[in-house]
Amino acid sequence: MSRIRYAGGTITKTTGGDHKIYSEGNIVQNAGGAITETGKEKGVSFGKPEHAPPLKLENGVDTFVIFEPTIAFDGEFGFDWLNWSNDDKIERIQSIDISNLEYVFNDAKLEYESVATNVGLRNKLKSEYKKHQVNYAYYLPWLNILPTQGEIKLNMLTKLIIPEQDISKEEITFEKNDFYQVTIDSLINENIKYTPDGKPKEITIKCIKPSAEIDIIAKNKKGNIIGKLRVKDNINTFNLPVRLVCVVKDTSKKDVEINKLISDIKSNKIEDYLNKNSLNQALIKTTLEIDSKYQIAFDENVWDGKFYDKTNDWLTDKITTTNFSYTDDDGYEFKDVKKQYILDKFLADYRAKFETDGKKFRGILLFITNLAKNPADKQGGVSRTQPTNFREAIVFKPNLKDKPTYAHEIAHALGLEHFFWRDAEYKAELDDTKNNIKRNNEAKAINKNNIKISTNNIKTSKDNIAIYNENIKEYEAYQKTHPNYYKENPKIYAYVKEQKAGIITEKENIKKAEKNIKENQDANDKIEKNILDAQNNLGVYKSNKFKFKETSTLNIMDYSTKTNIFSSWQWGIMQSDIKKYYGSVTINK
Repeated sequence: MSRIRYAGGTITKTTGGDHKIYSEGNIVQNAGGAITETGKEKGVSFGKPEHAPPLKLENGVDTFVIFEPTIAFDGEFGFDWLNWSNDDKIERIQSIDISNLEYVFNDAKLEYESVATNVGLRNKLKSEYKKHQVNYAYYLPWLNILPTQGEIKLNMLTKLIIPEQDISKEEITFEKNDFYQVTIDSLINENIKYTPDGKPKEITIKCIKPSAEIDIIAKNKKGNIIGKLRVKDNINTFNLPVRLVCVVKDTSKKDVEINKLISDIKSNKIEDYLNKNSLNQALIKTTLEIDSKYQIAFDENVWDGKFYDKTNDWLTDKITTTNFSYTDDDGYEFKDVKKQYILDKFLADYRAKFETDGKKFRGILLFITNLAKNPADKQGGVSRTQPTNFREAIVFKPNLKDKPTYAHEIAHALGLEHFFWRDAEYKAELDDTKNNIKRNNEAKAINKNNIKISTNNIKTSKDNIAIYNENIKEYEAYQKTHPNYYKENPKIYAYVKEQKAGIITEKENIKKAEKNIKENQDANDKIEKNILDAQNNLGVYKSNKFKFKETSTLNIMDYSTKTNIFSSWQWGIMQSDIKKYYGSVTINK
């Protein structure tokens, strides 16, 4: 069933080639394609752009500026952007060539559609970015920074709409802004008078005070808008409690091993990384709760052959040849199964030890262990996106020092799927979710019909009882004034007795019908929950709608050698899950 869907990280990340998140310093691009700087003393001349449709200058705008991270960017703030051609075709999203977009989720069909068979699906990405239309297409990049962030740095690139113009004749400034301070060469906002030279220019941006969603606006010396940054609402900080739970074997060394796990977490500055180079991109403040009392020390002899392989000294999922049952974190019972994931075992043991009062920890339970998982599973860490309130992530021994693994697995629990789609492997899970809804709706319809039949049967029984009572009423009244009436008229007596027996039978029928109604209503209550869970699970696919070629991106949910960035839609997914299930929201002042 889709409820047991999980997503895990690989022990050794696949090398996907070098990814550059910034533009080359010695390359200037116009709206039509890459063009090479010739090195003129004043301004820049360009090669002839291919396939660039003619543009008419309007409102005195002949240049525009775009913004990209600097070469030093390492996830310190949230930033997401597009590169596009003069004819409004997407060329890149962040550092990713658009040719690497492989699948887009179709909300109507509830399936991922292949971009290879419909290249037009690439345009779906445009809906994730605000478009500013003057005499050229312009997609605003997204910026997401906490009010306490301090200064952040971006590259500003000035581009000519029409080649053969002298770019050095332009002058760039920024509109007055009460919430954000842009600085170029020590000048701020409307006082900036920057003359572009065709090369990336480093700018700094600082949040002065929290704001609703707002634009940072670049203008030319004529006062025309030539570029914008769309800054996300940063009125709220999303607080995420994460509780560390250590898992070791129950030996005389367990306390030493637990202390070592905790010491390494601290020395590797995992909390710092989550707050400064990963989850902070979504305005998330992570608080890592560390206490050695939160531990699971298991008996290797008891777990051997189930969740632990004693011969090889590694953890495993429980797989048996005989059926067994278990209950998950939501109280859902899995009956007659032959497999239970290590995720469920860790969580069950944690509940049995620390949540006997039924009060669940509101946050993410981060299990770390000095043991590896079975290498055949290729998991350096593991978590789930479904059910949507799943609250656990595991990091195994091989990845304990790999910082992105922590963000990757926690982000799974916060609703993020992988940034790629393995059709053969993942499609069955999606189909199972859809079929689950279909099967439950069919069962629900049958139960509703049973309720309708039983309700009608109750009405019929009540009508019959009313008739029986009316029939009895006349004879009973006569019997009271004529005591020998029944003895003298045995057929009437038998008739009255028959009517009374009928009442008893109908009352029993009503009880049976009421019981049937309750059973069907109870069944439909459970079905409604199953349907809601499945619909929420479908929502995971809908919100994780874009899938790229595996290892082609720097996204933290990819398996590339280096990962350090989330997309703007991923920010929203994680924030939503924190509000619903895991944390709290603080209003920034």
